Amino acid sequence: MKIKGFFGRNKLIVASFFLPVLLVVLALIVTGIYPFGDNQIAVIDMYHQYVPFLSELQYKLQEGGSLFYTWHGAGGSNFWNLISYYGASPLNLILIFFPKKMIMEGVTVILLIKIGLAGSFMAIYLRYLNRVQSWAVVAFASMYALCSYVMAYYWCIMWIDAVVLLPLCILGLNRLIDEGKAVMYTLSLALVVFTNYYIAIMVCIFILFYYPVLYFTKVKWQGIKSCAKTTGKAVGFSLLAVAMAAVMLLPTYISMQSTYYISSDMPENITFYNDALDVINQMLPYSEVTYREGLPNLYCGMLVVILVVFYITGKTFRVKEKLINVSFLLFLFLSLNINKLDFIWHGLHFPNQLPYRYTFVICFILISMAYKAFYKLDEVADRTIWVVLAAGTAYYLIAQKLLTENIEDMNLFFYGGMAWLILYCAVMLLYKRKLIMKAAFVMLIVVIAASEMISSVCTSFDIVGNTQRSSYFENYEDVTDLIEGKKNEFSRMEMDYNYILNCPALYHYKGLSQFSSSINSDTTELMEKIGLDGEPGKNRFNYNQTNPVTNAMLNVKYLIAKNLPLEDNDFTQIDKKGNSSLYQSRYPLSIGYMTGTEIRTWDTESDNPFEVLNSYVKSATSNQYDTVFNSVEHSEVKTSNADVTVNGDGKISVSKQESGKPAQVVMKYKSEETQKYYVFVEATNAEEITVTKNGDVNDITDIRNDCGSIVNIGTVEAGEVFEITIKYEENRDPADITSYVNVLDYDIWNKAYSVLSESTFDVTSSGDTYIKGTVDAGKGGVFVTSVPYEQGWSLKVDGVKQEIRDLTGGVFISASLEHGIHEIELSFRPPGLIAGAVISVVSMLFLMFFAVIRRQKIKNLHATLLSDQSEDEEFLLTGSDCNKKL
Repeated sequence: MKIKGFFGRNKLIVASFFLPVLLVVLALIVTGIYPFGDNQIAVIDMYHQYVPFLSELQYKLQEGGSLFYTWHGAGGSNFWNLISYYGASPLNLILIFFPKKMIMEGVTVILLIKIGLAGSFMAIYLRYLNRVQSWAVVAFASMYALCSYVMAYYWCIMWIDAVVLLPLCILGLNRLIDEGKAVMYTLSLALVVFTNYYIAIMVCIFILFYYPVLYFTKVKWQGIKSCAKTTGKAVGFSLLAVAMAAVMLLPTYISMQSTYYISSDMPENITFYNDALDVINQMLPYSEVTYREGLPNLYCGMLVVILVVFYITGKTFRVKEKLINVSFLLFLFLSLNINKLDFIWHGLHFPNQLPYRYTFVICFILISMAYKAFYKLDEVADRTIWVVLAAGTAYYLIAQKLLTENIEDMNLFFYGGMAWLILYCAVMLLYKRKLIMKAAFVMLIVVIAASEMISSVCTSFDIVGNTQRSSYFENYEDVTDLIEGKKNEFSRMEMDYNYILNCPALYHYKGLSQFSSSINSDTTELMEKIGLDGEPGKNRFNYNQTNPVTNAMLNVKYLIAKNLPLEDNDFTQIDKKGNSSLYQSRYPLSIGYMTGTEIRTWDTESDNPFEVLNSYVKSATSNQYDTVFNSVEHSEVKTSNADVTVNGDGKISVSKQESGKPAQVVMKYKSEETQKYYVFVEATNAEEITVTKNGDVNDITDIRNDCGSIVNIGTVEAGEVFEITIKYEENRDPADITSYVNVLDYDIWNKAYSVLSESTFDVTSSGDTYIKGTVDAGKGGVFVTSVPYEQGWSLKVDGVKQEIRDLTGGVFISASLEHGIHEIELSFRPPGLIAGAVISVVSMLFLMFFAVIRRQKIKNLHATLLSDQSEDEEFLLTGSDCNKKL
């Protein structure tokens, strides 16, 4: 009975959860998302980043691993920092109940729940606005949950939590202003900040701007003292909410100091981005869905547009309230078009792609205004509806001629938009003329809104796209079985080809590859210098099948060939599962090893990665061995529609002979003897870079064209040729080419490896946050690890804590050791974690204390009022005071 009573009282909130979820599920079925087809919702960065990181979180939750650090990517990285941006939503705990291979389905379910909660929480807020129980709230809540911001950026799943919690934040802010109650506001804002600090910046900026709007539309002016008191509460509890999230914020802030960040300055001049008509047009059905670059996502239903017009033009709202709200709405629209305001909204920063990341707050305002207007519909004249219909028709006729550039499907935009406009206006007119009852009118509005939203969701899914699930998880069980056999060994593993940019996180092996906003920039820079596919500005480095020197340095002992056999005699096959095979390096090094003090002279400044590796071998072997890589010059350079200038040292300048046409540069090499070749090519604006051996079209190696890396192209027989081909598209102009081709002198390398492997670190125990073991330092020297340093690491030698001063290559944790055998322990704890936790706990206790004190004051006030009432009643009944006088 209690459950039935709960659902009875909250049926609108429950319906506001399930209606948008049902509409999205129907769209998923139409799109062929698994299990209704072989597609999945993971696209763009969700494909490469978010799903792998959530998979790693799932793995740790299921296996009992530490949330503070992971070895599964970047050679080891601060996982608490990763969680703070990608995985802090409490809903991610649901992943515990999904099998590892069903991580994608777990993520999809979480997205559905977030969309449902966005609807429910918006329903709670809207119900507070009008204090009316009406099914119309379900339509408006669903339009919020399925607004174009959500449907364009749903793949940025960690951003959606802010959309979910915004209605509760603003409801809490209303209650703080109206009643002095602060708990809901503080808790909801704290949760926004905790779940994703980045989008929380925009929520906080919105609250900063919106607070005066709420205050001056709700509170009758009672002087500065009263205003300052209420405003002080709002500021104080906002800061308290931020402090409550300190356990996440403080460690993240400290760790983010070592990440790559493009600083931005406030623009000196004001510029306008788009025509006003283009921006306004984004509120209409079937307008542009911006999921990478483009116009702001503002669409949240044709009904909203109609009702906002009623709100602005109608006479049913107080002039003061309407003036303030419309002015604020105008300010929000100006923010979309003025560079300085846009800069402020993005946290004093201009984003790289995915523009207008705050437009969900505009959708929130539009729907709030529309909802208020809906309940004043009885006061709207029939003539006004006809005027809106005529004006809307005129607008569409103009847009059909003027806005063709930004509309992908003009027929759908024009005819679809007109259909929804006519349908809503017709239903309103039927209601106004009392041809249908109010209950039927409301239900028709809900049905039409649901129909419009399902159409919008399907269109958005089609535009944003999807990927193939079977290829994403191809050979998953085989690969995980191979990894499981080496799980307890502390050696790094990689794939011969990283088809996603975070394979170590997805498959949970100790690997190097990582693509994330929180990746250590110093580590990325060094990896780029030694020839891995990486660049600090792109927040990533990825492993390609490379050379024995790099593999040894980075402790890459195993390689997984996922589909095809590995053609590299530096590795030996040791296991096979299905089509996947596991290979072991002939030149393994431990995670740590002893070198001479000369390692401190390692020169990493050269742009030529082969020179950097030569310098490494020289310094690591105490200058015993020098050049392990020898360069090979091209025998010929052929071009098509291009002029080239060979500048020496691997640099070639390129320009097109005729712009607007494709161009091509081919560098030809002839092998003087049978040997393995390594190629490093970086070409700005190239469409494609390939290596073809002996003209065989079936023997082509593709090279990534955005970041240079050393690529093993295999063995070339004596007398054979290979060609490096660089192609440019018609609309892209070539720039400089950097190209190095080298061969490895195995005689020298074998001798150098013998020196490096003479005294290696014997790992006796390890975990997610520590490594323990012993090393024989011989006569003494420098103990070098391949563990990237970041704040939070601590080092003990023979049980004595030492400050980490030596960083080989500016990155790898190292230590000077005296002669003899030493016990080494490395352990990690996120910096600022303890201080952040203390701040969070103290802040929560303060909020509890405030809530208890406030409740006690209210209780005492009620008791006083009851006592006074009892005395008055006694006086009236006994007349005791009168008797005393007599």
